[in-house]
Amino acid sequence: MHYFFLGLLGLFAGAQVAAAEIEITLVSNSPAGGPGDKLWRMFDEAITAKSGGRMSVKQLVHGELGGDDVGFQAVRKGRGQMGIAGENGYAQALPEASVLNLPFLFSSIEECDFVFDNYWTPEAKKIASSRDIELLQWVEIGWMQVYGKKPLLTPEDAKGYRMRSLPYEASQAFLKIVGADTIVLPTPDLIPALQTGLISGGESSLLMYVRTGVLEYAPQLTMTNHSFATSGLFANKRWLERLSPEDRAIVSSAFPNQDYVRSDTRASLSQEAESAKAKGVVIHELSPEQRKRWEDVTRPMHRAVVDRLGPVAAKIYDLVQEGKRAFATRK
Repeated sequence: MHYFFLGLLGLFAGAQVAAAEIEITLVSNSPAGGPGDKLWRMFDEAITAKSGGRMSVKQLVHGELGGDDVGFQAVRKGRGQMGIAGENGYAQALPEASVLNLPFLFSSIEECDFVFDNYWTPEAKKIASSRDIELLQWVEIGWMQVYGKKPLLTPEDAKGYRMRSLPYEASQAFLKIVGADTIVLPTPDLIPALQTGLISGGESSLLMYVRTGVLEYAPQLTMTNHSFATSGLFANKRWLERLSPEDRAIVSSAFPNQDYVRSDTRASLSQEAESAKAKGVVIHELSPEQRKRWEDVTRPMHRAVVDRLGPVAAKIYDLVQEGKRAFATRK
């Protein structure tokens, strides 16, 4: 009888160990070989070390489930526990965040960092949490640029030009106001559309322009720096809340922090620019006069987009303006 109870205790202890093991499925649509691979590897190593091996990571980070929109839904519905999604993914829960992608909203990267850190991020976390998704931090992508099979140096060059728009409000409004003939396309359809002539250009971050192969079919890149793109690191809220406080702290702190991600991404973008040039891309830097022309044509769309997105968007836009004023005073 004594051995029988010892055996039961052994089975119970084994069950407790098994129950404590946590597998975290990560979902993303990061380009293979891009900076995201290193970040996920660092996250994996940190999770293993901090949990003493109790937690393991399964990576579906190269679009195995689909684009950002599908990946974000997978995390939101619990098919994955954590993931990175860009605007066209998290717009499903935070459509008002498109305000941050309005053209020429920010005049410098320093201003953008200040507004994000001190004004937008705390508000974004509150909004996301109220909609059953946890935003842990931003994973920046960088400035958006304009690309084409021909040079697009002024808004007039884009008039009537067949261009791909991203599936969120600010992107569509930006290309429409410059007179482009726009079509919304998911990332997997982008290269076939360029190959067949369905589109001849679009807007993109430098990273996605290079890593998705767009540069091979539209080798004229104009550095408009017209809006700042960022992905978010999200977690399924219900899953995160079910973790013990200790495990929740491990998960929330394992990803490289905001300062590291910024520094690493910006270093990667410099390398991507050199890579693009080496592959025959013609990179056009705007003159002050050309940039002002883009600004003058596109700024009037700000209020119209904000109004379409509703009162929460108006609050966000006002918050950004407050942050910009504070940054100007700080300088």
